[in-house]
Amino acid sequence: MADKKEDTSLAMIAGHYKVTGNWYRTLCVEGDRIVVKGIKEMGEIPILFKFGDFGEADPKICEMTGQSFYNMQLSYTTFKEFKELGVISKDGVKIVAKNMMGIGEMEWMTEEEAAAWMDDGDPIEAPPAPYKIQPENPGKFVWLTGPPGVGKSTSAQLLARNHGYVYYEGDCFGGIKNPYIPVDVQDPSLAQVNQRPLKGEGVEKRKESNEKMIKEFGAFLKGDYDKEVFEEFYELMCEDIQTERLRIGGDWAIAAAILSRDWRDFIRSKLGPELMFVVLDMELEDQVERIRIRHQGDENAVKMMKDMHGLCDPAREDE
Repeated sequence: MADKKEDTSLAMIAGHYKVTGNWYRTLCVEGDRIVVKGIKEMGEIPILFKFGDFGEADPKICEMTGQSFYNMQLSYTTFKEFKELGVISKDGVKIVAKNMMGIGEMEWMTEEEAAAWMDDGDPIEAPPAPYKIQPENPGKFVWLTGPPGVGKSTSAQLLARNHGYVYYEGDCFGGIKNPYIPVDVQDPSLAQVNQRPLKGEGVEKRKESNEKMIKEFGAFLKGDYDKEVFEEFYELMCEDIQTERLRIGGDWAIAAAILSRDWRDFIRSKLGPELMFVVLDMELEDQVERIRIRHQGDENAVKMMKDMHGLCDPAREDE
């Protein structure tokens, strides 16, 4: 097992790293510049790496790497700053790091492997889905919403598994990934990191809208934001849901946090009166505990999602 002494010989290898178990897919090392690539909704994001002693490692990371202390930290900023701690191998080929979604791995690739990895994806016009294609049989139309951690994705997955609903994961729309989470995965919220990216005509338009949405979301959390940016994003999302519902048919359950009553009304105006919103809620302490368990004790995830609890408008009698 490694001790806590700093190792200044640690370094990244020039080229590309394949990323799994995280919201981004590729790290690119170009001299002193390290960026996240392959994130269609955000373009390139600079990453800052530091090497040294960053404390005792997560037990699972210890088991995976044979190292008892974190020897690297990476940080980046989207609508807020995020930091991840991990262990990089002596040869720089592999990294195992703890992130908000769990534990992710990064492994160096050849140029050929990197090209194939970044070109991989499902067609945006018809993502593969594990459901019967029955456009002639449109069914129930349910949208499960509420603050983070109250069971939106779990409930939609249960409707799919036990009652044959089509489960559409709204977070995958923002990530430009296949929105059809498998009905048998243990945690559907975290499983979105394993969904294949979408490619084809329409990706760039969604990417542009998502870039603006991500930047504006930080302003929303502070109480002041550009409403038109949100409307553009939700309009594109509604267009995708309409197209996919017409293509697949059947009963539908969408899981996505729509925090404002105004946004729910906007979405109803696009998807029609047959859409039924189900606003989930629970006591704050129960929500926090669910998030803490789901994110393996990551207090940054707990704080960020706890802060959103009070921003979610409850269901109104006239809805």
